[in-house]
Amino acid sequence: MIFETLAEAIINRLLRLDPQTLVRLGELEGKLIRVDLGTMTFHVEPVAEGLKLHRNAPRAPDVTLRGSVPVFARLARTGIAVGELQISGDIEVGSRFQRILKDVELDWEEPLSRVVGDVAAHQIGRAVRGATSWGIETSRTVAQDVVEYLQEERRVLAPRVRVEDFMQSVDKLRADADRLEKRIELLQRPAR
Repeated sequence: MIFETLAEAIINRLLRLDPQTLVRLGELEGKLIRVDLGTMTFHVEPVAEGLKLHRNAPRAPDVTLRGSVPVFARLARTGIAVGELQISGDIEVGSRFQRILKDVELDWEEPLSRVVGDVAAHQIGRAVRGATSWGIETSRTVAQDVVEYLQEERRVLAPRVRVEDFMQSVDKLRADADRLEKRIELLQRPAR
């Protein structure tokens, strides 16, 4: 209970730095979203003031989002979690909530400027954006290099094109086998 209250207070304080997100969350008011992180499950209720968090569901959820902690972190940071985030229930509510998280733009420079001044807050903001951009680009490059190494040098990972070709071949073979099975069933029926 204390964790939910503390997490809710921190999240909502941050969300107040992005009034547009609060408006969009208010549009989902009355909906309940179950977030399943594998080892931990909690329920999120979007409201115009932010989010209400519940350990136990006050009612049946409208939608369930399942994924690992890194998947949700990536979703919040980059908005990319294609194929890794499972959505069940009201897909529209889940998709809208996912887009809201992706589009959060915290204007933390404004409150920082009250402490350190406008110029210093802007310089700090620029430095943080540059470091974040560099970190994202570096992560992307390292990931590409690892994939290339595993595909080309070690040959332990098939290139995406080959995997997709293989999957298409499997799908075609499965469809052919289904048609053949139907044809055999038709041939085995007694003539009338």
